[in-house]
Amino acid sequence: MSAACGIVTLADANYFPGLQTLYLSVQQSWPVPVTCFDIGLSAAQKELAARRYPALTILPLPASEDIEAVRRAFSDAGPLAKPGKRVWPIWICPLLIAASPYRRVFWIDCDVVVLRNLRGLFELLESGPVFTPENFAPDQTPNKPELYELLPIAHPFDRSSPVVNAGVSGWDLERDREALEAYIVPVRHASRDPRVASAISWWDQGCLIWAIQKTRLEHRVVPTPEWNRCARNTRAFGNRYHPWGEAVLDELRRDVPEANLLHWNGLAAPWLT
Repeated sequence: MSAACGIVTLADANYFPGLQTLYLSVQQSWPVPVTCFDIGLSAAQKELAARRYPALTILPLPASEDIEAVRRAFSDAGPLAKPGKRVWPIWICPLLIAASPYRRVFWIDCDVVVLRNLRGLFELLESGPVFTPENFAPDQTPNKPELYELLPIAHPFDRSSPVVNAGVSGWDLERDREALEAYIVPVRHASRDPRVASAISWWDQGCLIWAIQKTRLEHRVVPTPEWNRCARNTRAFGNRYHPWGEAVLDELRRDVPEANLLHWNGLAAPWLT
């Protein structure tokens, strides 16, 4: 498999089990390389990854003024209800996509498990960027009206649409440069203006919604949640799957036939309970 395509995510020590699970599920489905940006992995975890996972690359955060501005602005925010999760790393998702070593890249959160058909997901990327619908809290997804006063969009659009989840998105870094830059714009403004930050819904997710509206890409949101299904809406929710490990992937595929990618967004993933 050419490194022209791959997956990018980020993790710290708390989320290393999720990174392991994501990596193993990718290799079982359609093996592409995975790059993880390091926001606090331990030396032992990085040594284990280098020894066991040949298609996994762990990189430091890019040296970027945008990332430093986000860290300065939001390092005191949180922690979140989700165990071990901090606010500032959520904002930098588009900056890490832009720093991807792959031309065609999917951002996949490290609390996502690929159950099947990863090749089909990459095939969707042939015709344009790929965005996935929110199915955990769609009623809480739209940005606040104040955002569009602070960051106006000139053409007519529906402020309540699209309803997307930023945990899975796909990009061609050459073809989709304009859309990715639009994704970064609200992040930059939010790190410098608290009014913008408070008007954005769910951090990077609201930024992605603004970018889709700005670049008129609403039609690139896939019509079903199969590519990013919230675990709460499946039989997997509430199951402990112990001991957690590679064999559990077969159990998840059995229990969740309706999903290609399963996401514990907003929930405590089994490896964190």
